[in-house]
Amino acid sequence: MGPSSSREARFLFDYASPWAYLADELLETQLPGIRVSHEPVYLRGFESFSKGMPFIPAKLIYIAKDFERCSEFHGVAFRPPTIFPLNGLYALRGALVARQLGRFEEFHRAAFRAAWAEDRDISSAEVVVALAAELGFDEADFRAGLGSPEVKDELKRATQEAVEQGVFGVPSFLVGEELFWGHDRMDYVRRAAA
Repeated sequence: MGPSSSREARFLFDYASPWAYLADELLETQLPGIRVSHEPVYLRGFESFSKGMPFIPAKLIYIAKDFERCSEFHGVAFRPPTIFPLNGLYALRGALVARQLGRFEEFHRAAFRAAWAEDRDISSAEVVVALAAELGFDEADFRAGLGSPEVKDELKRATQEAVEQGVFGVPSFLVGEELFWGHDRMDYVRRAAA
């Protein structure tokens, strides 16, 4: 590995994914000393999720139970959302707006927790705008940013680039060109980045 890729990992996520939320909550403890870049991608832009949830009912029941088990094990706050599946589109755009304003981390953490610890329907643009306003963003400017062609194009481009790199779901990590999928692969990410 060249020096530019050493101790670095790209974290691809969508706020619609509980597993991406869990991975995000564990980044600090699971990837100490690794510089992690956060890259919003739209889960529904991946072929397997483009027509909805690609799981049979039995698997969905298992996944829900397994997520509760994992979040409890790791001590990560979780409140099952009333509305599921979530659509992360507006929150993802909001993250890009927040990044433009130099406030990504603040919005990012709040958006994930709103979805998976507070049962707020981030599928709604109004909920995302309200969340931003609670954080002190200018409501009118933030709303305009959500609908701006530049933000829309940036998210589309990032999602397409992820697909071209072989990403098929989130959470995904890229260390150089090596792909790791799932919150339970972070130990492999750590070793690859080291």
